[in-house]
Amino acid sequence: MKKLTFAFGVIFLIFSLTCKKEPSKKVKFEAAQIVGAEIDLQKIQNLTGVLCKILKAETIGYTPLHKFYWICLGEKTNREKVEELAETIIKETIAKKPNTFHSFTIHFFCEEELAETPERSKCFARANFLPEGDCLKVGKIPIDDYKSYKLTLAIFE
Repeated sequence: MKKLTFAFGVIFLIFSLTCKKEPSKKVKFEAAQIVGAEIDLQKIQNLTGVLCKILKAETIGYTPLHKFYWICLGEKTNREKVEELAETIIKETIAKKPNTFHSFTIHFFCEEELAETPERSKCFARANFLPEGDCLKVGKIPIDDYKSYKLTLAIFE
């Protein structure tokens, strides 16, 4: 029994070491291209008048799919502009991939307050686009062109 357990442990160790690979630069470059294909940042800046850059974009889940963006602004702006920017980013994403995502979350950062990574930085605002504005209804209500979805914005001081 001990030999079997030892053999299983060795096989598991070899398997986990061979499967653990760092993502290549090519994969990171392709991910950046996908973000650019999903939304036209220049178009968003022209529509809103807000200069911004995408720090990170991620899709999580299988069904339902959740879309996350980490957006950096040159400086903090008023609530109305942040809300307009969030709406524009979401509309642009939906236009490129209609009826795909069941929720959207956009984290907004100020460039002067950025840490070394978005995850270690403190966002000054967060927008959520959810069915009826409720995260508990994500995946339970059909998307239907997002008619029942509501945008909520939280500003953090």
